[in-house]
Amino acid sequence: MINTQDTMMTVVDPLPARLGQVEALLAGRVDANRSPLEAGLARLIAAGGKRLRPRLALLSGSLFGAEPGPLLYLAAAVEMLHTASLVHDDLVDGAGLRRGVETLNARWSAAASVLVGDFAFTQAAQLALATRCLPAIDLFTESMRRMVDGELTQLARPHGISSRAEYFDWIRAKTAALFELAVGAPALLAESGGEITAAARDFGAALGMAFQVMDDVLDFTGETSSLGKPAGQDLCQGVLTLPALIHFEAHPADSGLRALVEREPLPAAELERLVAAIRRGEAVAGAVEEARGFVSRGLEALSRLPEGPERLALAELAGSIIDRDN
Repeated sequence: MINTQDTMMTVVDPLPARLGQVEALLAGRVDANRSPLEAGLARLIAAGGKRLRPRLALLSGSLFGAEPGPLLYLAAAVEMLHTASLVHDDLVDGAGLRRGVETLNARWSAAASVLVGDFAFTQAAQLALATRCLPAIDLFTESMRRMVDGELTQLARPHGISSRAEYFDWIRAKTAALFELAVGAPALLAESGGEITAAARDFGAALGMAFQVMDDVLDFTGETSSLGKPAGQDLCQGVLTLPALIHFEAHPADSGLRALVEREPLPAAELERLVAAIRRGEAVAGAVEEARGFVSRGLEALSRLPEGPERLALAELAGSIIDRDN
């Protein structure tokens, strides 16, 4: 297994110029002068973010020896797909802030936000088609299907998420599928063997699980200024993520959490009590340990990939997920 202690803060990012090329591809897909709605999408893209998914795609593609041109299109497709999912997620969640920028649905109608999200999905698909690699395109469409299916399944539940198993199934679809695409599709571009592709997908999926768990931890422990969105937002929207579920396991008689499972609205004061109780209890530490477990599984999968500076950089990225603050 790869030891991240040997790689953290020692690997220089080898791809800054190529990330700039990905940014240019993304910006070129949206014309901010055509309409105010498209300008809103352009602002969301320009707001940036960690660009973790295209970074993973570029590093893994370089490790496998993928052709640079198709790899750039793939990295941009992955990030555009992520952006499209954020537009729809913000609408479903009623979120008003994303990456420190006002969301589209905070300014425009629901119909307008849906159309902008659909437009972003079409742009992502066109970028994926530009790779001209059918196996990678197949994985792209399968990942998109899994993401949408995961959210539909969650919305269709008569009750909210009430167990770790339900939670893990949900984030495996809504988040891990995209990370799996980001690392696995470059192996397909490079025509790597089945074992290499499987290990790449395993690494990406495990990384995505860890990332989402830590995202849900930060929803309780982070500050609005660093998160780019209000802290405690998930619970206020009635969504029980892993910290809340661990707290629920320890306090099954908590009437507030049980009401949220039943999708019953709670007064603001009760929500504040729940957030404070989760923050000061053991649930946050328990969730972080789950994330560490996913990182460990990801590093085991990564150890089955070819050696090289890109693999060290991927290991560093995996280790940094636990220590992120936004």
